[in-house]
Amino acid sequence: MSKKTGLSSFIICCFFSLTLQAQNLAGHSHNDYEQQRPFFSAYENFFASIEVDVWAVDGQLFVAHDLEDIHSERTFEKLYLNPILEVYQQNVGKPYPNANKSFQLLIDLKTPYNPTLYLLKEILSQYPEVFDPQINTAAVRIVISGNSPSPEFYGDFPEFIFFDGRPNINYNDSSIKRIALISDSFDNYSDWNGETKIDLNEFDDVIMFIEMAHALGKKARLWGAPDTPLAWDALTKAGMDFINTDQPAKLKDYFSHK
Repeated sequence: MSKKTGLSSFIICCFFSLTLQAQNLAGHSHNDYEQQRPFFSAYENFFASIEVDVWAVDGQLFVAHDLEDIHSERTFEKLYLNPILEVYQQNVGKPYPNANKSFQLLIDLKTPYNPTLYLLKEILSQYPEVFDPQINTAAVRIVISGNSPSPEFYGDFPEFIFFDGRPNINYNDSSIKRIALISDSFDNYSDWNGETKIDLNEFDDVIMFIEMAHALGKKARLWGAPDTPLAWDALTKAGMDFINTDQPAKLKDYFSHK
């Protein structure tokens, strides 16, 4: 079976999936490129957010956690751009059949935004029908994290590029419109290991963080949170919008049985 035929068969199966009729799973595929099947592990489990670390080296964008992990075959185009373009083509401008709900691609810049974000802008701007919500309401939402520019420079980039906010930054009326979500480290709010049952009253600081993000009209995410069923459940009950995980299939299975 060819890769294209296999993808087509998967998409046809998705059409009949009950999961597809619901909203995307509030999962955030942390360091998604380290999955056995980058992009597809999260996509096939209907994740709302996918994270990829990107390095600019010699005018090309590579996907890796560390500089020494860069490999000629692991480019942003091969692992993410091309698969995304393919599923949008298969589904006539949508991420999935029979669904307008899209997903977020959170791109963590590991090298300085100049040139990394400029290279990324050049690539993505070629496909407004896939990445620009003003052209396609089902477009992938592009969110920049890591070595992103200061808020005063957001205007230097197209409006389809959003940014990952931080709770300690005061955004003005212009820059807050470019913020897609507010993120922070779980360690700043709790030392819970996710292995023992927790009373939500002990989650006060986490809940306050979520409420602060929601008060700004933004979604909330904490990286480095425990990646266990108890933690997934507690974070969901606390109102967390994106559940960080390195186990996409297990997270999807857990919530499908809730």
